Amino acid sequence: MQEVRALRSELGSPSGARALRHAGAVAGLLGWTRRALGGAHLVRVASALHREFKLGLEDLRALRLPVDLLEEFPGWQAGSRAGFSPRGFGLMLAPEGAGRPIGTVRLQVSPLSGGTPIILTLLRDLPRRLDPDVRTVVLVDPEVDPGPVRRLARGALGRDGHVRFVTVDFGSLFARDNALAARDGRGRPALLVPRALRTEWDSAAEPLDARGAERALGVRVVRSRLYWHGGNILYDGERCVIGADTIAENVTRLGLAPREVRAILAAELGAEIAVLGDPAGARFDHARNCVLPSGQASYHIDLDVALLGPLGPEGRPTALLADPDLGLELLPEVMHDPGLVLPHFLPDSQGRAAVAAEYRAAARDRRPTLWTYRKTLEGLGYRVVGTPELRTHWKENLLACANLDFTYCNVLPGLNRGRPAVHYLPWGIRALDETAEKCFRQADVEPIPVSSTPYLANAMMGRFAGLRCFCGAMPVPQQAVRGRQAARRQ
Repeated sequence: MQEVRALRSELGSPSGARALRHAGAVAGLLGWTRRALGGAHLVRVASALHREFKLGLEDLRALRLPVDLLEEFPGWQAGSRAGFSPRGFGLMLAPEGAGRPIGTVRLQVSPLSGGTPIILTLLRDLPRRLDPDVRTVVLVDPEVDPGPVRRLARGALGRDGHVRFVTVDFGSLFARDNALAARDGRGRPALLVPRALRTEWDSAAEPLDARGAERALGVRVVRSRLYWHGGNILYDGERCVIGADTIAENVTRLGLAPREVRAILAAELGAEIAVLGDPAGARFDHARNCVLPSGQASYHIDLDVALLGPLGPEGRPTALLADPDLGLELLPEVMHDPGLVLPHFLPDSQGRAAVAAEYRAAARDRRPTLWTYRKTLEGLGYRVVGTPELRTHWKENLLACANLDFTYCNVLPGLNRGRPAVHYLPWGIRALDETAEKCFRQADVEPIPVSSTPYLANAMMGRFAGLRCFCGAMPVPQQAVRGRQAARRQ
């Protein structure tokens, strides 16, 4: 805290709001608070500023301290963390599982993002493979003319009454990341959005136009006090698991203890929290705008894990987990499959050898963290079923002239024609697709390929994403769920 004392000495006597009229002081304090939160607790940082400058809550807000979280510590002015008891919003995260109806899928499209062909292809393929009563709502970027998007979509869909287009601003093409579906105690739908959305370009983008979404979608929108991506949160009604990097990011950016982050998440999501990965091994890097080093196998746990809910004769909670060793067993067949695009700048034999070596190296690095995932899930009572994967070090991979990463956990679980199912994207590589379907059936779910070609899988993975990333959940009121179930029984 010596730096803040030095700033206080430079200013002399000004305190409170008067201290914040000094441009140099404000700049110095803003830089100091960000650095301090990365290494000290929020209460310690705030109490130091209060003590040295007599700053109140509004002054601290001007210095971008998370005052809403500070208020959870009633003795913060005295530097005390006693009395911490985070309040909730009266919401419960909407569970997703292979034996649960999907309800409504939310997609988001912005021609400015360059992902429109992906969304339009998904709009064509997905409704044909989902249950007939599943609805699709498409959020269209208000900065573009929605007319051409609607015309192209209708050309692909025909006159499908299950798809609705609304104009709402959003922070990411990946609908899963910027909002979680929830319900309040009376079953009324809500969307929970993060404190701010960390994107590739912005550490604090607006996740969703709350007023626009409430008006267009007819749901309440509630803002979390924490930073997160929906791809790092899984909930099947049995357990809610969170990626370790979510804990680490909030510790570093907000100056909280890990147990406090977990307590806030539990209060906001209405579910007990388990963590996959090692939060102690991760840290948010402000300069690079990412968690580095990471405590996870991938930047989002839904690339490696899928929670499917209770399945099979015993109704045991079941999870899918990426298994690099299962992928390596298939390597000889995969390397000679015409669907694999080898580096065109190398002779064929050298290209195969280089790609195979990359797969083995990535498997060696990922194996320990995936093993901890398995042990954590088994400790929570899950039956864990491995699925094949072949992954590269995607940031350092020099070989890829096309996608070389193949995984089967980023799926959309949900009932299909009354059967527990997972909707997935095939890669067009026979050995992998056939083995993955065997694994799905081993998990007591019906595999539903969404597409007949590998275009969607490869195009999404080109953005380091998959089917679940693009398909955001939408909350459905309990009475609507009961009505649809009754209609199906009739």
